[in-house]
Amino acid sequence: MIAAGGGTRNPTLMRMLAEELPGVLVRTSDELGLPAAWKEAYAFALLGFCTVHDIPATVASCTGARHPSVLGVVLPGRSGFPCRQRPERMPRVLQIAQAS
Repeated sequence: MIAAGGGTRNPTLMRMLAEELPGVLVRTSDELGLPAAWKEAYAFALLGFCTVHDIPATVASCTGARHPSVLGVVLPGRSGFPCRQRPERMPRVLQIAQAS
């Protein structure tokens, strides 16, 4: 299991999590190169990307909704907003790469 966010800095919480999941390796996202403290920033960047590209960011079977939904809207400024179309194939993998 990969834990992220501020709670990963709480040793009691992490110990209790490991005790609740016997036999499961509990790691932090820090160990995989994604700083746990940056979780919220990454999540909002991903949600923004999905919104701008008209990609649903919900999974109906997980939320109880009737269908997947695009979250949020992007409102154009005075000069408008470039039209972006939904990709032909929906992304299935998120890969975070370090900029060179």
